[in-house]
Amino acid sequence: MFFLSAMGQLPSQDIMALLEFKKGIKHDPTGFVLNSWNDESIDFNGCPSSWNGIVCNGGNVAGVVLDNLGLTADADFSLFSNLTKLVKLSMSNNSLSGVLPNDLGSFKSLQFLDLSDNLFSSSLPKEIGRSVSLRNLSLSGNNFSGEIPESMGGLISLQSLDMSSNSLSGPLPKSLTRLNDLLYLNLSSNGFTGKMPRGFELISSLEVLDLHGNSIDGNLDGEFFLLTNASYVDISGNRLVTTSGKLLPGVSESIKHLNLSHNQLEGSLTSGFQLFQNLKVLDLSYNMLSGELPGFNYVYDLEVLKLSNNRFSGSLPNNLLKGDSLLLTTLDLSGNNLSGMLLALSST
Repeated sequence: MFFLSAMGQLPSQDIMALLEFKKGIKHDPTGFVLNSWNDESIDFNGCPSSWNGIVCNGGNVAGVVLDNLGLTADADFSLFSNLTKLVKLSMSNNSLSGVLPNDLGSFKSLQFLDLSDNLFSSSLPKEIGRSVSLRNLSLSGNNFSGEIPESMGGLISLQSLDMSSNSLSGPLPKSLTRLNDLLYLNLSSNGFTGKMPRGFELISSLEVLDLHGNSIDGNLDGEFFLLTNASYVDISGNRLVTTSGKLLPGVSESIKHLNLSHNQLEGSLTSGFQLFQNLKVLDLSYNMLSGELPGFNYVYDLEVLKLSNNRFSGSLPNNLLKGDSLLLTTLDLSGNNLSGMLLALSST
């Protein structure tokens, strides 16, 4: 009787939701999903852990991982709200289309959501900020459009946010600066406009800030560069300007990689290049910087220096050519008005 009871039980809501999602799959070149997701291969505890890409915790689905499978589907992600114990949903690098559900905030246990490199083209739902358990959110490489909703500031547990390479636009919401646990923020290659909001420098955990390839304008925020704890900062390919004769008042010791190329920055570097002495990579190419180059004294860690296509003049600093104080592997000073004798560089 016990055996008959187990065999005769109705599929759980987890199984029903997954089978409903399976109906939307139009192409599965490897058969990864279509050949293994069936109601005849369910474990004794009622969980389909034998289904490819499904991870179970007890009798509940805790993970759905379908990356790099070439799946084509019109995905209805609202179905996954029925998976009450779902922690990870990852379907990157497929050909999935559809919209993000308005009830995304009802995914109470979801911590990891990766839908990168697919064909999504909707706007971001305002309710996305209710997903308070999310720690990692990647929507990069799609065609999401519209503005980032202010509600994003409600993702209080978020540590990594990647929405690069989409068609997002409008100003960056101030609410992003309230994500106090954020380690990684990549909003590059979109169409964001307006000024960079103040407050990113107050996120003490932030390690990577990548905003390159947008249309962010306004003055370069000297306070951010002085106070940030980030080690990687890329704001290249925007419309940033400087209003004084000095590029920056200072640079935090934490910054190791700084890319401000392809902006509209003016000013000179000679008033204290020692401020950059902790950098490993510095790219200021394709701006309107001018004056003589600094002496590069006491700059020992720099490995990549790109100052091409500016308006620098005068002679080359000796310390750039000696090879005994710098560890340069890349030096690009092309497209300037520099003069003087170029000595042969040592091969050691």
